[in-house]
Amino acid sequence: MAYAIADDYARYGNGNIPADQLDKELQRASDQVDSMTYNRIVARGLNSLTAFQRLNVIKAVCQQADYAYQYGDYLDAPLAGYSAGSVSVSFKAVEGAGGVRTTDAVLGLLRATGLSNRGLC
Repeated sequence: MAYAIADDYARYGNGNIPADQLDKELQRASDQVDSMTYNRIVARGLNSLTAFQRLNVIKAVCQQADYAYQYGDYLDAPLAGYSAGSVSVSFKAVEGAGGVRTTDAVLGLLRATGLSNRGLC
């Protein structure tokens, strides 16, 4: 089950994901957030988190869904950059736990919850 629903996405997402693909993208983003939090949300359950943690997880899922939807084709590409003559293009992505590519903003939301800390909780 995804940690965010369409109403959450309308509030915290950027609105670029079409409605017919939204559930799939939110589920994929939730799975990625699980990887970045070492499956601690799965172990505890979303409802057992504090209100602050729950809100940050929901925001992170919405933002991760936007990021993965927008850049999905590039996230799995074997190249991180391209150069031709004096022109160079590189793709900036932050790698979270589990090798999930994400943004600094998503990692910041999860870091604030304490769920993405490598130590034991």
